[in-house]
Amino acid sequence: MQSVIEINKSVPENCILKRELSSSPITKIYSCIFNDVKAVIRFDLPAAHELSVDRQNEINILKAINHLGLSPEVLYYDIDTGILIWKFISGVEPSPAENKSNLHSLRDLGASLSSLHSLPIPENTVDIFSNSMILYRSLLDNSSEKILFDKALALFNKLEQDGAKRVLSHNDLHQKNILWNKKYYFIDWEYSGLNHPCFDIASLVRSFKLNQSQINELSIGYKVNNKFFRLDVLNPWIEFIDYLEKIWSISLSKILRNLEHKDI
Repeated sequence: MQSVIEINKSVPENCILKRELSSSPITKIYSCIFNDVKAVIRFDLPAAHELSVDRQNEINILKAINHLGLSPEVLYYDIDTGILIWKFISGVEPSPAENKSNLHSLRDLGASLSSLHSLPIPENTVDIFSNSMILYRSLLDNSSEKILFDKALALFNKLEQDGAKRVLSHNDLHQKNILWNKKYYFIDWEYSGLNHPCFDIASLVRSFKLNQSQINELSIGYKVNNKFFRLDVLNPWIEFIDYLEKIWSISLSKILRNLEHKDI
């Protein structure tokens, strides 16, 4: 596998790597200077190509929502080499659940999510969520894993029966994918696509451990569909997300093992 320094040489413009920001089995992310602009560069590792993410879909969505001002501005991308560069966003990980004197920030968070969910679905948006579920089903092959997947799928199918219209969702909203600097920014859009609105809402409640009072503040900012902001409605979605996190972890482990066998 090429090093990120070697891959970075394929960028036609001037891109100077700085420090590594994060590393996972899927990607490596660095701060950089791109054409004299402070930026962030992401390099895909082989495992990224085995997951049901669609980099072109991610780029299309980021471009379509750029005017909302809640996502990174794309500066450069090369899908073939697995490179994405976006303008650096200054901010901190928010902790609204711990800051009882700043509940208005939860209203801001609700408003930011509502602006995403209210946007018309961009043309050619890929259903990454459904594609991911198909992939996970194919990877979970022993009996206990199949039972776990079947429980998750049955719960999801039951939850979707409320007839709610699917919206453009981030699909991976948790504390580390949110920045605060006088407003909220959502980062890491690789799983974005169509989904039930409660998936993003429940993801926030789960990540920040919001109580009903705080959820009410979130709903004031969101403004519409207040029926989605009751704990008795959101708890089953949180249960499903718990299942999904386990399923994703098992699937990734299998993908990594398969890649190791290919290298032998």
